[in-house]
Amino acid sequence: MLERLKSQGVNYAVLALAFSVGLLIYLKHANFIVHNWHWLLLISIASSIFASVFNYWRLLKITEAPFSTIAAAAQGYVELFGKASTVKPLKTPYQDIPCVCYRASVYANRENEDDKVADLFNIMPLEYAESKTLFTLDDGSAQCKVDPKGAEVIYFEARTWRKNDHRYVEEYLPVGKPIYVIGQLDTSHEVLDEDAIKKYLTEKLSDWKTNKQQLLNRFDQNRDGQIDLNEWAQARQEAREEVLAAHAMQANNSSGFTLTKPAGKLFLISAKSPQQLRASYKWWLIAHLCMLVILLAFYQKLT
Repeated sequence: MLERLKSQGVNYAVLALAFSVGLLIYLKHANFIVHNWHWLLLISIASSIFASVFNYWRLLKITEAPFSTIAAAAQGYVELFGKASTVKPLKTPYQDIPCVCYRASVYANRENEDDKVADLFNIMPLEYAESKTLFTLDDGSAQCKVDPKGAEVIYFEARTWRKNDHRYVEEYLPVGKPIYVIGQLDTSHEVLDEDAIKKYLTEKLSDWKTNKQQLLNRFDQNRDGQIDLNEWAQARQEAREEVLAAHAMQANNSSGFTLTKPAGKLFLISAKSPQQLRASYKWWLIAHLCMLVILLAFYQKLT
């Protein structure tokens, strides 16, 4: 469960809840608060405990995952650090910023309506887009592909602007910038199915047919100037072996490695370095523990 939650949302939501509940109880705002303050405080205390465990778990995951270069990495849970790029150019949908990964939203920007209605529309996205394109990570030793599906992405920058009564938000990871990733490195490779083999086989045989003399020199065993059925069967067999050998050679290149979402573990793609992330999780852990102490003291004082 912890790996599915986003760190920024959890941290801010728990702090906002604890602060709001504490302030309302202190001011004794509304009869409902006066009669149910202990339940509200207990919920806030439980939330602070959860947030503390959440940040400690993430800190452990980043610390425990073995750091490796792509060239030396084995299959399994690893952390990598390198520069990101894409095979085909990828741009953000609204401002055309070159990137390897993005998330974009459009919100209504209603200011002249009833405040509650306006607030509701302003926080509900009218459009949402998130890139799912694989990108390449290069750490200087080798390359691997990164599949961002299911990852928590800590973006390099978030841009917000208003236009035509709408609010636009774009978050992205730019091309060529260093990024940190932690996930499952899969060194298994795609197995060609029969349809793919037939396609590549047809292409290779068509290529051979363009040079008839070379084809005769290679497969005309009885030297009659023709390729008979047995000789053509031999040509097809050798072409098939070459197709499979070429695929195996390509699969053995490190560019065939793919980093994907691990089962039950943290999958993170971040513009922040590992050191920055560890420092961030430590500070959030301290903040939630301090809030927990304050809430417990508050609860003890009121009981």
